[in-house]
Amino acid sequence: MIVLKDYQAKAVSALLEHAFDILLMAGQRRQKIVFKAPTGAGKTVIMADLMRRVAAQMPERAAGYPRPNVAYIWLAPNKLHQQSLAAFRAFFAETRDLRPVEFQDIDQHLTPGDVLFLNWQSVNKDSNVFMRDNEQARTLKRYLMQTLGAGIELVAVLDEAHLFASKGQKAQEFLDLMQAKIEIDVSATPLFKSDYQVVIQRQKVVDAHMIKEQILLNPGLSADDQDALGGVSLDEVLLTKALARRVALREAYLAEGERINPLLLIQLPNDSATIDSADVQVRDEVLTWLDAQHGINVQNGRLAIWLSDGKDKVNLDGITASDNAVEVLLFKQAIALGWDCPRAGVLLIYRKLNALAFTIQTVGRILRMPQQRYYANKLLNTGYVYTDLSRDQISVVADSQDYLVLNRAVRSTDYAALNLPSDYIEIRTDRNRLGSKFRRSAEATAETWFGWDTGKGRAAEDWYADNRARLGESMVQTSVDDIEIPVPTDVVLSGEIETVVVSHVERFAKTSGELRTLFRAFCRQNVGGYGPAESVPVLEGALLHLFEKYLGYSAGSGEVRAMKTMLYEPNRPHFADLCEQARAHYGQVMAEEAAKKDRQVECYAWDVPPERAYNERYVARVAPAHALQPFFQEETASNPEVWFRDFLNAEAEHIAWWYKNGERTKADFALTYENTDGRLALFYVDYVIWLKSGTLCLFDTKTPGSEREFVAKHNALVGYLETLRQDRDKSCIGGVLVPDTTGGTRRWKYADCRIDSSRDTRGWVSFYPGSV
Repeated sequence: MIVLKDYQAKAVSALLEHAFDILLMAGQRRQKIVFKAPTGAGKTVIMADLMRRVAAQMPERAAGYPRPNVAYIWLAPNKLHQQSLAAFRAFFAETRDLRPVEFQDIDQHLTPGDVLFLNWQSVNKDSNVFMRDNEQARTLKRYLMQTLGAGIELVAVLDEAHLFASKGQKAQEFLDLMQAKIEIDVSATPLFKSDYQVVIQRQKVVDAHMIKEQILLNPGLSADDQDALGGVSLDEVLLTKALARRVALREAYLAEGERINPLLLIQLPNDSATIDSADVQVRDEVLTWLDAQHGINVQNGRLAIWLSDGKDKVNLDGITASDNAVEVLLFKQAIALGWDCPRAGVLLIYRKLNALAFTIQTVGRILRMPQQRYYANKLLNTGYVYTDLSRDQISVVADSQDYLVLNRAVRSTDYAALNLPSDYIEIRTDRNRLGSKFRRSAEATAETWFGWDTGKGRAAEDWYADNRARLGESMVQTSVDDIEIPVPTDVVLSGEIETVVVSHVERFAKTSGELRTLFRAFCRQNVGGYGPAESVPVLEGALLHLFEKYLGYSAGSGEVRAMKTMLYEPNRPHFADLCEQARAHYGQVMAEEAAKKDRQVECYAWDVPPERAYNERYVARVAPAHALQPFFQEETASNPEVWFRDFLNAEAEHIAWWYKNGERTKADFALTYENTDGRLALFYVDYVIWLKSGTLCLFDTKTPGSEREFVAKHNALVGYLETLRQDRDKSCIGGVLVPDTTGGTRRWKYADCRIDSSRDTRGWVSFYPGSV
């Protein structure tokens, strides 16, 4: 039997009217209804009641129509459809108002009131068993055609639609094949908009006591805990705090007279489906700590394991029951989507040190209230997360999944595709990895970057000292005793899309055993697009070699000192820059070699990326019209870049959106040009701007005479825009843009034609977004 909360009943009523508006509409198919509801709102029960009512009312309300009955396709990613199938079987076990079925249950076609549950992976390829032709003619396509032919209308429910229903051509091909009258996108973060939309506000769900009031991140965490526990690692401090929180919740439930055994979830660091070395290391450490320090293990039934490699799944039977004996569940991503265990109240996330995000889907597992009511002790009305993230700003944003992110920006949902022609020069090499020649590139970069030299016959200690002094002149701190991790504490999150500024951090020292792991993670972050498996050791060796060759930091204690210097928080951006420049140098070396072999230009359709991650050299700045939010700009951005950002902010009323382009990867917009050496090169244009007038602007900011390739790049961009106008009849302007302060007011000027000089700006026009 289905019993609805007030907000759920209102959502069903609104969805019902939308459904019949479309069902009684002649002709059009694949009409979209968008149902947006936060985690824990009860989307499945709402949809079940909606589908029951549509099926019951269809014969009368659609009388006289070609298809006066309805059947459903329920489509979900991964194994989520199995959970929904089980829920529907429980809902309708007695009433039989709907018949939940699987593919093998179908005879000739779906019958009125059938709900066919499928997972996306079973239908997204022509070779999948449900899709491919067979001797028995048992294909999904045939069943759907025969269902329509029998006078039964099809309605598709796309559960967690943001994870698959917009994912490329194959998704659209399947939805076209299905030809449902209605597609209902069910998601907490839908990607599509529709005139038929129902939204449940999170506060309504909170007011109904369905989910917890808030999430606390690292509550009560103190650096003093590290000393109190004997100088253990931060990982063990977090585990100890999370276990203590679980015990406090247990005692609070007992005081309320409830037999609820709260569950602590521990997530391994890698979000991928397989177990890797980082997972194994953390898993083994956690298992040891739990057993030796707290007496929690699989043998006594207090520990359960659910890892997605299929090998380690222990003590899972009945784990969702309120009084189940399991206290701790060690897991990977397998349970993140759709898993429902309301007694889960504490989450410990061991993030991979180079990871920028963990999913709020996982955090959502601790949001549900065990008895759908609040308790007198407010401790029980809050979810608790412990993790080692280290940032001063935390954003919860919508993406292909929801992310609690660090320096990650996401594209606006209002963005309309441009499909701009963009070039990429494919350098054909045998392997995409840093090779033996990278060490020399690192040396060349360091000599330029820090002004280091190799002594030229002088006493070693003298030129070592000079190089250390030059490192200090580059604002690198060399006297580093400890590496500390600033971890935010007592951060309050709602679980909605938001940005929270951290007001307090606690600083934890890294133990010697963790230092090398942290250094390896730093190197993994800074190998760029090169394959990490083979490139990380090369980068590690190259960086340590620099400190030995130029500063005299020998193996052993010298390596430890070198790693501390590079990992010290204020120093990290300098060495991240060094790595980036060394990669660029190495790439140029390899490109020159490859140019003698095979060099190919690929043209593809470019758009602002759906998301982009930024390293620690970037800081959040105010730019409300930027296509990705929040907007991140390099902390050392040039004056023209800062001035132009301020200019665009001031002109925001005329700008639909603007985007600060990258300049490294295939995801960045670029066009080819012939440089002054007569070689083919890529020009990564700084700014893509879409004006409210419908004009596209492509600009690159420079100062007059500032770059050797100024003229060549400008003329290439002018030629590109001419072609774009001819091919697409598109209003577009652009060129190299320079600041002009003649008369005391800064203006931005560009040539709207080809030029011969980068210094003579006579006749150039001013860029005013409001007049274009």
